Amino acid sequence: MNRLLRVTQITIFIAGLAVMTSALALSSASAKTINLTVAAGQPPVLLGIKLLRDYFIPEVDRRIAAAGIDLKIKWTQAYAGSLCKATKCIFAVQDGIIDIGFVPTIFHPDKLPLEGVGFVTPFLTDQVKIVTDVMDDLHRSIPEMGKQYEKYNQIRLAGGGIDTFHIVSTFPIRSIDDVKGHKIGTAGGALAWMRGTGAVPVQSNMMLYYNSTKTGIYEGFIVFPSSYLPFKYTEVAPYVNMFNFGAQYAQSATMNKDSFAKLPPAVQKIFREVAPIYRQKNDGGYQAFSAKSLKIVAKNPKVKLIKISDKERSRWAKAMPNLAKEWVQRMEKKGLPGKKVLSAYMDGVRKAGIKPIRNWDKE
Repeated sequence: MNRLLRVTQITIFIAGLAVMTSALALSSASAKTINLTVAAGQPPVLLGIKLLRDYFIPEVDRRIAAAGIDLKIKWTQAYAGSLCKATKCIFAVQDGIIDIGFVPTIFHPDKLPLEGVGFVTPFLTDQVKIVTDVMDDLHRSIPEMGKQYEKYNQIRLAGGGIDTFHIVSTFPIRSIDDVKGHKIGTAGGALAWMRGTGAVPVQSNMMLYYNSTKTGIYEGFIVFPSSYLPFKYTEVAPYVNMFNFGAQYAQSATMNKDSFAKLPPAVQKIFREVAPIYRQKNDGGYQAFSAKSLKIVAKNPKVKLIKISDKERSRWAKAMPNLAKEWVQRMEKKGLPGKKVLSAYMDGVRKAGIKPIRNWDKE
């Protein structure tokens, strides 16, 4: 009798387990699938793009699963310009060709003008976190910052900084006097840093620096140390002239507004929660790899690191016209709060303990 009872109990248990398994299988099979495309114009050797691939996407998936949300995201990833060039990803997001894009704000001083406040206030700080913390504060307190993205049918998930800029060149540069008459390449807002120096600025970008220097189109370029190793820049430009133009806010991970709106609220929340952690990893990674990169290239006997004195950095900063004042005038003419953004940015940097070589907002 007891044996018969035990057999009956086991049979009932197995039957129940089978029902549960079938229910789970049915639930899994019926889980809603959303297709999302992530793209960047540059390769994932750039930390911000690498972290989209290796942190943001898997972390979103992990949190969705952990929350028990009946949803699966099928990701399509396209990097190195396979779906959009670096200067065109903002439009690919706008048109819904891609859902999430890596948008280098440095390339869009006309489309995202307020994001460029750091480029008109060079020589502030080499601390990436300070710069992006202040920019996040601006996005929280000044509505026009976010409206820039809304104009292009997208939202800013996260901003991101890059490490301080130096000049990498084929000849030694120890002072502002040494660049006079020389062609120097760089991108976006950094071109203005050569005004008043006698250097000849050449519009370019990271994908062109190596070959353009090798073929003599220009003799140097302004770029950040974390790019030296992956792009092998010091092979063609062995002089690293450490002017420390400053860490910059230069990139955003953005998402098409319609694509974001289609996500369930719980998943939107996950995106919002993962984005600032992505930003922190980006900033910390750039800061650490910048220092590591300089140490590694310094071990190459063919590479020369030239430290620039504060006196020479000050000479360079003061030789330029007041880029920030000109920028404010341009912003105000467009109906944008340029003065408010500049004051808030400079105040934020000073509150972080930085003493600027030049107080761009007070002249």
